[in-house]
Amino acid sequence: MTATPRWSIAHRLFAVDILTMAFVVALGGGTVARSAQIPDWLTVALTCATIAAVVPLLGWLRTHLDVGPVRLLHDWSFALYVYVIYRMVLLVAGPSHSGRVFDGWLIAADRWVFGADPTVWLARLAHPIVTEILQLAYAASCLLPLAVALELYAGRREWRFRQWAFVFGCGCFLAYAGYLILPAVGPRFTLHELEATARELPGLWLTPALRARVDAASMVPVGAAVGEALRLAPRDAFPAASALVTLLAMAWAWRYRMRVRWLVTVAGALAIVAAVYLRYHYAVDVVAGAMLAILCLALAPALHGWLAGHLGTLDADRTV
Repeated sequence: MTATPRWSIAHRLFAVDILTMAFVVALGGGTVARSAQIPDWLTVALTCATIAAVVPLLGWLRTHLDVGPVRLLHDWSFALYVYVIYRMVLLVAGPSHSGRVFDGWLIAADRWVFGADPTVWLARLAHPIVTEILQLAYAASCLLPLAVALELYAGRREWRFRQWAFVFGCGCFLAYAGYLILPAVGPRFTLHELEATARELPGLWLTPALRARVDAASMVPVGAAVGEALRLAPRDAFPAASALVTLLAMAWAWRYRMRVRWLVTVAGALAIVAAVYLRYHYAVDVVAGAMLAILCLALAPALHGWLAGHLGTLDADRTV
């Protein structure tokens, strides 16, 4: 007779589902506690509550209706959660600390470590071809973790796919915590004039559309005055999540000798340089992202194994 798992809900879920529920409960609860400070607190709270309810619902559907579409939806649902949660974090990080941003600290750190402002120094190398390549690489950086996941999934390395989802989730949620603790808007709003970016960093054909797409994804106001743009800009500069998850994808691809490893490495290296060149991040943001990536690679796989084994999640069995 098979022993019943200790947690009746957990044995229907993956470890990354548990991680997601824990984060949204903390985010939603913290938002409600500070509702007077956060104008969109109800939107954030309801969205977090919806995710916390949908995650176990999908697990229940999978165990009671084990068909291909349901399995596929459950397997890949985290890709949707992580973006929705990002948007909710931005709604909270903006009003946090009474709207204060900590860019001054990051600028001082850049100058202390590098002896200059890296974005200003890199402006000397600006060229339309360079900008075009780096803007394309930065816009595509979100696809690199997906490329790793797709190869694992298509190759039926399901347990390794679950483990990668958990490691990736840890990286994302650490970055989101950074936005909440140390909100910053980035050098394009502080060291440089936002409206001068197109003039000082001109691209070729794709750069304007890609730049607008990146801005829309992070809710950057289009056409707003400088003061208004700074007030409404997303507080998602520190740490550089793009560098964090890109380095995770690069390390994972090489650790398991994946076919996409060269593509991920070349595109990822360009994306990391682009984060500073295109003025989305300070150099110390990238350094912080790299340090968090090392932390995730060192601890998250073991945490995944412990959590899955302790709670009896669907990915507790390495043969799955």
